[in-house]
Amino acid sequence: MNANTPQHSHSIAQADHSQEALHELKRNLVYGYRILARYGIGVGLLGHLTARLPGANTFWSYQWGDSFEDVTMDGLRECDFQGNVITADGQVNQSLKIEGLLYAARPDVNAITHHHADNCLALGAIGQILLPFERSAARCYDDMVMLQDYDNAHIDPVKAKEFVSIVGQKNSVIMQHHGIMVCGRNVQEAVVVTKEVEISAGVQLKAMAAGTLHLLPHEEAVRAREHKKTERSYMGVWKYEVGKVNKETPDLFAGCA
Repeated sequence: MNANTPQHSHSIAQADHSQEALHELKRNLVYGYRILARYGIGVGLLGHLTARLPGANTFWSYQWGDSFEDVTMDGLRECDFQGNVITADGQVNQSLKIEGLLYAARPDVNAITHHHADNCLALGAIGQILLPFERSAARCYDDMVMLQDYDNAHIDPVKAKEFVSIVGQKNSVIMQHHGIMVCGRNVQEAVVVTKEVEISAGVQLKAMAAGTLHLLPHEEAVRAREHKKTERSYMGVWKYEVGKVNKETPDLFAGCA
């Protein structure tokens, strides 16, 4: 195995599936939607954010027809890996079947985002992935893949299996003509990576338009990637963003048990 290939543990510690753990997961999901919406991600019907408790064979999402900036705890729905809502009523986006397949194949993944925001969509349109031109962009170094044919993967079993196979153990996939998908070990990591990749993609596009893109040396890119993967790194960003959400919507969880 290459030294620069990210390692992902497939062992699952004793999972906490208590009501307290579920409540915390759902709170983090709501924060995640609101954080991404602050950056124009997932606004309208153009995005997904799902999450599960470690080892669970179901995941949680918001309802079809909602928008990230409007999601509340009451709007969350539990789904099986086929995208069927199994608690309460309502519907979710049927393309979440792909995320169910990823959860089934990847015990290390507990949160997934997908969006069509401008910068990642533009990178896909020119057949590019995020490159390690600076330390923040290096978070996806050798951990992102390009997928050229995504259409109808959620309804074509063959394409669905190909999708999961191509993603493999990578944590980000640019879908040409269809945005990006990011996998994370938890909601906090997936949301922070999603937001910062969209920002870095915009900087990369500007640099490419201005001239030749010069990349970090391999060793430095690896060090930057591994630092960005640490809990200390992504949780620092998460706590800052949660503080912004709390100031903007102080009653977000009013009435929630």
